Amino acid sequence: MQFKDKIVLLTGASSGVGFEAALLFAAEGAKVYAVARRVERLQKLVEKSKSEGYPGEIILAAGDVGKKEDVEKVIATIESQEGKLDVLACNAGVMDKFEPITNLSEESFDWIMNVNVKGNARLFKYAIPLMKDGGSIVVTSSIAGIRGGKAGAAYTMSKHALNGLVKNTAAMYGNKNIRCNAVAPGGIATEMVTSLTAPDAGIDTEGMEVIGRGANINKMSASAKEIAENLVFLASDHASNINGLILVSDGGLTNM
Repeated sequence: MQFKDKIVLLTGASSGVGFEAALLFAAEGAKVYAVARRVERLQKLVEKSKSEGYPGEIILAAGDVGKKEDVEKVIATIESQEGKLDVLACNAGVMDKFEPITNLSEESFDWIMNVNVKGNARLFKYAIPLMKDGGSIVVTSSIAGIRGGKAGAAYTMSKHALNGLVKNTAAMYGNKNIRCNAVAPGGIATEMVTSLTAPDAGIDTEGMEVIGRGANINKMSASAKEIAENLVFLASDHASNINGLILVSDGGLTNM
């Protein structure tokens, strides 16, 4: 069990990649503090882990990554209960509606940057001091943080900023035995992505026309578990020599 006796803080745990990652960590013996806003979804996660008989433990930690007080609360809980943190897995994030910059509202811009950038930056800031014996930080980024035409302006900016934070943290804390990496998926078959296809989703048609350009490949989206497995690998000792990597996991989409 590669995460036996390890303490993991995982955000965005109530669905999709976060849900699958929490189960993978628990299956490998970790004690996982699973953070999300939807408590009922977290309860189902805990129940599933117990029913599967995983050797690790999933602890429900309701909270909103976009709220400073919620981040501080979960960090304080881990510090008081565990005294350390081994893995920070930042998976929480919000998507835009593919708006180009001229169509972007202040409200949408502030919301996306607050969660995707400031929320994750706070987690880094408060979690790193708990990694007293070293640790690993893994982040769910996006190919929108590498390419320019894969999302709207706000989301694209937020993921470029997040990738910058990953690389800076890897450089700043590498000598303290703290690694920092990210997975950059293309499409993922998750609730957040499928909700964008609803008739009332309010998708920006101008932006969507740009997003839809380019080559199509047979495998246009990954399963949530595939991306979760990427995150867990980067967090593990199997990736002990990997630091500052933005791992593109898009089925070859950005290679076309």
